Amino acid sequence: ATLTVMEETADRMNYPIAGRYVGRTLSVFACLTKASRIFDAGDSLGYASAWIALGAGAEAKILTTCNSEENFVRAREFHRRAELTSSFSYKVGRATDTLKTQDDSFDLIYSDVNKSDYPTMAKLAVEHLRPGGVYIADSCLWYGKVCSSTTTRDAWTASVDQHNQWLFAQRGLFSTIIDQREGLLIAVKKRD
Repeated sequence: ATLTVMEETADRMNYPIAGRYVGRTLSVFACLTKASRIFDAGDSLGYASAWIALGAGAEAKILTTCNSEENFVRAREFHRRAELTSSFSYKVGRATDTLKTQDDSFDLIYSDVNKSDYPTMAKLAVEHLRPGGVYIADSCLWYGKVCSSTTTRDAWTASVDQHNQWLFAQRGLFSTIIDQREGLLIAVKKRD
């Protein structure tokens, strides 16, 4: 019921959220990887982190970032109402800046930040993932624009394409894109 309220709130605010299909995928990966340390980049209403928490369970510690304290007030309340058992910490600020300050590695990193930050987020995520950890990024087909052969591209499309190309070029990763929503890129850091 709380997820429905979150979706209705996002709709009223005209605020894009991952949606239920992506949410379920996040939940599945949190469960499959037995993720206990999770970084959620750019989850301003707490929607994606709620889905992640459903799969991760009581042992999980989720660090979620957003640029707005007001949205975090909403996220905290939604997480409380949903009676999620994971432990949440909330950091206001740019996700890339927050991730740079983290000393430990993460089991799962989810990104839905401003598209101009995608290339930087990919590099930071890979650096901060444990072997066997998973990086998931939303909007990686960017409405199909990254698949276009035109030479004229807007800056966000170019950033998303650069993000994708870099991840697929890394020998230390297994990467794929699932055709969900605007394209969900999943990269697994290889074990040594």
